[in-house]
Amino acid sequence: MTKFSESEREKLPKHVAIIMDGNGRWARSRGKPRLFGHRNGVKNVRSVVNAAREFGVQYVTLYAFSTENQNRPDEEKSGLMRLLEEFLKRELATLLKDGTRLRAIGDLSGLPKFAQEIVESSIEKTKHNSTSHLTLALNYGSRQEVLSGIQSYTREILETGKSPDQLDWSTFSNHLETRDLPDPDLIIRTSGEFRLSNFLLLQAAYAEIFVSPLHWPDFNRDAFIEALQNYIQRERRFGKTSDQLAPINQNSITSIAP
Repeated sequence: MTKFSESEREKLPKHVAIIMDGNGRWARSRGKPRLFGHRNGVKNVRSVVNAAREFGVQYVTLYAFSTENQNRPDEEKSGLMRLLEEFLKRELATLLKDGTRLRAIGDLSGLPKFAQEIVESSIEKTKHNSTSHLTLALNYGSRQEVLSGIQSYTREILETGKSPDQLDWSTFSNHLETRDLPDPDLIIRTSGEFRLSNFLLLQAAYAEIFVSPLHWPDFNRDAFIEALQNYIQRERRFGKTSDQLAPINQNSITSIAP
């Protein structure tokens, strides 16, 4: 069983966001239909979420269905929504037991009515949980989120008479759907693709990115641990130099020394 030392645990990400890619290719490589891959991908969610909770990763955001996915065949979209329904019905008891709060970002009105209802019901039932946080990005697109945020801030200006010159990132970020979430520290993308695909573009400004060659159904607990191990080896400078960070790192080492 993999364990992180105390000093390593302090470096673990607080928020991990995952682009779950490769379900269709995984299925095709086995001569199966795409929905077979999606179903196995949904089954894999629990192992990764459990691993995150085990290692103290408080926030996990899963890119489950993008606005661009609306362009897929109707049969596949319908199947995905039924899998979402099955997942939430099956996992609700576990979310409640583990103290996990469910959230959703994206335009839920673009989902079928039955999917909207199960998502909203699950969010309501877990809203008082605070041990960990699971966010599903559903019918989500970062560009659309930004446009919506601009519209929201514009309405605020018109209603309050504020000057646009007063706008700063802290103010604007409160108009984004992720306003109750910390920015992601680590973004994982599976299936070997090197792009963000309209996912958390502003929030990911300083996120570390880990690309796995594994398709999502094969991205198990061990693969997630590998991503965490890779993350804690990185130096997060946020625009500073390594020399500037040296005193901070040294103080951190001193503070945990026996």
